[in-house]
Amino acid sequence: MIVLEIVKNSIIARKWHIHDIEEAVYTLVQLIPIGCTTTYKDVANVLNISPRLVAKLLSRNRNPIIIPCHRVIRSNGRLGGYTINGVKAPEIKRKLLEIESNGRPCRFSLSEYLGLHH
Repeated sequence: MIVLEIVKNSIIARKWHIHDIEEAVYTLVQLIPIGCTTTYKDVANVLNISPRLVAKLLSRNRNPIIIPCHRVIRSNGRLGGYTINGVKAPEIKRKLLEIESNGRPCRFSLSEYLGLHH
């Protein structure tokens, strides 16, 4: 993957670094509406990366209020993991989704929203 970066009024192209992918994942997750979920696979497909990498990057999220990683679940409908400050807390993920959706979560497709067809 190539990243375009503006440096002193010039555009440079460079090879991606893991923090570039992390930033892209976090940006995509912020697009998921309150009360909805998407899958690790859907996020991964948009970026052409592994769903496991998406999960790993989201586990490092230090701003769970701003970057709502609890809205990303497994393709089979199971919730998957949830980590806050390095502590696994799947029960908090379940409760957040329940509160946001009033018990009726909707599925949100980032691929469709962005007009991508994988």
